[in-house]
Amino acid sequence: MSRAVRGTTPALAAVVTISCSVSGADFDRPWHDTTRDYLHAVAAGRPAAAFHGTCDGAREEDTRRVVAGEGADFTFSFVDSTREDDLATVNVSITGSDHSPSPYSVDLRREHGKWFVCHLATGNTAIDAGLPGNAPIG
Repeated sequence: MSRAVRGTTPALAAVVTISCSVSGADFDRPWHDTTRDYLHAVAAGRPAAAFHGTCDGAREEDTRRVVAGEGADFTFSFVDSTREDDLATVNVSITGSDHSPSPYSVDLRREHGKWFVCHLATGNTAIDAGLPGNAPIG
């Protein structure tokens, strides 16, 4: 589904849509691996503390509370992601026991060369396509 960006030509809107779309095969970076392993652990009810970083002293709270409504053994898929230096955000779609997908975002930080989860929240984070004027999509 693509939406035109207000105030742009259709060609520019197509560029915006393409630049924000990432296929599943492209989710193979280290921050994606951490996100994948982390969500597999949470879905299986395994401890997830090993995935949490210090994140400037703001350690992640109990993520099970954030996804509690999804039920055990939820599934997930990557939507999109962004990374700048040692910070990354991965948007995911989690499908729980009600079989309805829900948007979530996972914020990560690289500490001493390894990626750690800083925060899991409901809703997707808007990913900036880096286009002139930072044109919003939608």
